[in-house]
Amino acid sequence: MRLLGIDLGTKTMGLAITDSLQMVASGLENFEYKNNDLNICIQKIKDLWFRYRDIEKIILGYPTNVNNTKNDQTLLVEKFYKLLRTIIPDDFEIILQDERYTTIKATGMMKYGAGLKSSQIKKIKDKMSAVVILQEYMERI
Repeated sequence: MRLLGIDLGTKTMGLAITDSLQMVASGLENFEYKNNDLNICIQKIKDLWFRYRDIEKIILGYPTNVNNTKNDQTLLVEKFYKLLRTIIPDDFEIILQDERYTTIKATGMMKYGAGLKSSQIKKIKDKMSAVVILQEYMERI
């Protein structure tokens, strides 16, 4: 059974998925959307739901400030979570995973670990942040 990781931004949604043994998380894509139209993002999740029929849980990055207070991005993710709940069965788990510093970690891995340039990083940073969200979740369980 797989885990689907989501890093929701204001213009892009990073997507990652694990293998069926939940050993390795891999980036799927940076999905761009416009005008805060979360319904487009919901449709993308539906498509993935049908493509990968063995998704066990969704791990949704949950952004908060350093002192655990909410910000505009937190409210956007909460709105998205509620929309997800309208299409996902009630018995299916959607885990809100702390995503503080995931973009920094992902960027560091790509810049210093893989030697990518800033222009290359910009194109894939959201899906790589989703990978970090999944990896941190897997390490926690």
